[in-house]
Amino acid sequence: MCLCTRTLRVTAAAIMALGGVAFAEPQGGGASGKVLVAEVAKASGPVAAVRPQLAERPKPRTLHQFRDKEGTMTFTNRPDKYKVRDDFVEVSIRYERIPLPATYKPATTPKLAPSIAPRTVEDATIRDIVKRYSTIYGLEEPLVYAVIHAESAFNPDAVSSAGARGLMQLMPGTALEMGVTDIFDPLQNVAGGTQYLSRMMDLFHDKELAVAAYNAGPENVKKYAGIPPFDETQSYVKVVMAYEEAYRKGGFVPNVKMANSARYQFHHALGKAPAKGSFTICFHSGLTQPADRVVDKEPYWFIEYANRSYPVRKDLVKSIEKAA
Repeated sequence: MCLCTRTLRVTAAAIMALGGVAFAEPQGGGASGKVLVAEVAKASGPVAAVRPQLAERPKPRTLHQFRDKEGTMTFTNRPDKYKVRDDFVEVSIRYERIPLPATYKPATTPKLAPSIAPRTVEDATIRDIVKRYSTIYGLEEPLVYAVIHAESAFNPDAVSSAGARGLMQLMPGTALEMGVTDIFDPLQNVAGGTQYLSRMMDLFHDKELAVAAYNAGPENVKKYAGIPPFDETQSYVKVVMAYEEAYRKGGFVPNVKMANSARYQFHHALGKAPAKGSFTICFHSGLTQPADRVVDKEPYWFIEYANRSYPVRKDLVKSIEKAA
């Protein structure tokens, strides 16, 4: 069953998939989707036939980000209220379509599930990809290696219970927003993951907070004014920091040796498909993710699953199906 209810009063956080907690301004609600109206032609004599039309829906307001003097982020769909204030500065954070070099050819058809025979990623390929996109997005290579290690243990076909996929465990909506056509392709996945991590760094100006936001969502980092008090996220940040130190000291270590070492044991299990939730979010790409709760906050679906909060642009979602 497709979820089509809509909240008419927005009072909670509304956020773009690229990061930050938003305190959206209340605005009037209307029916979601386009409205069917009837147009009656004005004419003398008999009334002209009624012709159904689709009325154009007003374009949703874009969320804007503002940072105050203390560094606190506020997201709003009414930017004029903040642009006139001297104590707020607008911060522009936008996803970019990931640049793919001609030497790499993406899959002609999006890969919706890992193949039966898992593909391997050579160390030289990983080094090349990480070096390229760390440079593009202004990240240090040891940190990117650490996140890949913590997220997937260098398994390009990894799928988490929350629906994240690939080397850097991209969520389907984030991947779509950046133009990723094959979420399991190592090049595209690392390109998307490094861009997302870079946006978290831009947002929080703190490595540990950025890593926490990568795991639990930036809105949770804002909500708790620091690393969220979730066991998984607390552990995740420590693991990533430990991995980063190891890669910084030893350079790039072959992934099999590093992932299987006693000191840097991979810290969480991955499966072959997302878990089941109260809802299933179905994307136009064919990918899915589970949700415990879904809230309509125009122009986003605000998705919650376990300790992850994940806003998704509505135009990226094909349907939201409620569990039987």
